[in-house]
Amino acid sequence: AMSSVEAHDLMQYAFEALDALTWRWGPAHIEIKRTIDGPRLVEANVGRWNGLDFKLIADLCYGCNAYDMAIAAYQNEQVFAALPTQPPVHLRCAGRIVTLVSSVSGSLVQCCHAEQLAQLQSLVLFEPFASDEGDDVRLTIDLDSSAGYAHLIHSDPAVVEADYGTLRGLQSSLFEVSSDMVATV
Repeated sequence: AMSSVEAHDLMQYAFEALDALTWRWGPAHIEIKRTIDGPRLVEANVGRWNGLDFKLIADLCYGCNAYDMAIAAYQNEQVFAALPTQPPVHLRCAGRIVTLVSSVSGSLVQCCHAEQLAQLQSLVLFEPFASDEGDDVRLTIDLDSSAGYAHLIHSDPAVVEADYGTLRGLQSSLFEVSSDMVATV
């Protein structure tokens, strides 16, 4: 787990990266990698958020989200001025967006592991892109070919991490596809 000092240092690095890019207004999705030599900027997508729906996790973990903050910036200067400029030191709960991976491609016969998924205490949303029989399942080779996503949220971070490990372990056999046109990794 990251200490509050490490989290503060990463946030400061993010602000400095945005300053170096002269980005002053609007949303920004920043990816920073922690290395033994300190934080390193991986990418900065300014003018947009990341491509996944993070609103639920942000609302529950942080108490606010970028969508509502952006609307407040345009509609009500006083409301916007009252919004936090940094995440809280302690999150309200633990949350994680999991990008689903498919190791097969073909026509969906069924999504597997329903019983095991139902046992995950933190799983609040499970959205595979292929869910109905006959849907096209694509082999995951990059983020654009991901197989869907899941939201893990719980008051105990250890539960989220355990469920994450379980979900990752199930992904290699998550989709059963028809035997015609099956490609596997």
